[in-house]
Amino acid sequence: MGSRGIRAEDLLLAAWNAVGVPLIGAGALAPLLGLGEGGRPDPSAGILQLAAVLGAIVAIATRPSGSAERTAPFGAARIAFIGPLLGAMAFVAGSASAHLGLAIDGPVVGIAFIVTVGAMVLGDRLPVIDAGLRRALLLPFILVCAGVFDGFAADLLRGLDVGELIASLRVDETGFGLFLVGMIVAGLAAFYASLVVAPRLLIGVEEAGGCLVWPMRFVLFMVSALLGIGWLATISA
Repeated sequence: MGSRGIRAEDLLLAAWNAVGVPLIGAGALAPLLGLGEGGRPDPSAGILQLAAVLGAIVAIATRPSGSAERTAPFGAARIAFIGPLLGAMAFVAGSASAHLGLAIDGPVVGIAFIVTVGAMVLGDRLPVIDAGLRRALLLPFILVCAGVFDGFAADLLRGLDVGELIASLRVDETGFGLFLVGMIVAGLAAFYASLVVAPRLLIGVEEAGGCLVWPMRFVLFMVSALLGIGWLATISA
């Protein structure tokens, strides 16, 4: 679809959630998702996580070629997402640091903060690169964050009978099933806003679109994430 609807990134993220994350979670790169026995360091996972964070930093530090934007790209709405994005970068950088056995998370987060502030101040004076390349630089960070989140959720839901949970959604005396599903959806929404919407807005690759654009994208994300989390919880049980 066009830039104001479902984009290629949304479809790729859905496929990653539903199929890619469970397959990786069952394989040698499980530590990339925070899984694996004893949380042992894994240099391969650390390198991939670090590369994802650095790619996001480069995307923020640049602007797309052919951009007519003559002012700083950070309006009030985008500024609200800076904190969650830096928090996500700190989390992934910290995981990379643990896997590599190097204290690199502090410097990486410091660089990310400086670059983000610099992007706010410099605006149209940022280096120019191809718009598609900027989106490609950002995508691994979003995929890594989604994988880590799915792995964390799978740990929480391991051993849960999904069929029983769905059956409990009917109105009953306790409403526990509905409450639990509501909590899962709320967690997915918070994650999606912080780690998918935030980076895509902060590098300016998204137009405002209609009022249903992001809800549509979130529904696609939520369905695919729930499928992948259920599969991952079964595999890792």
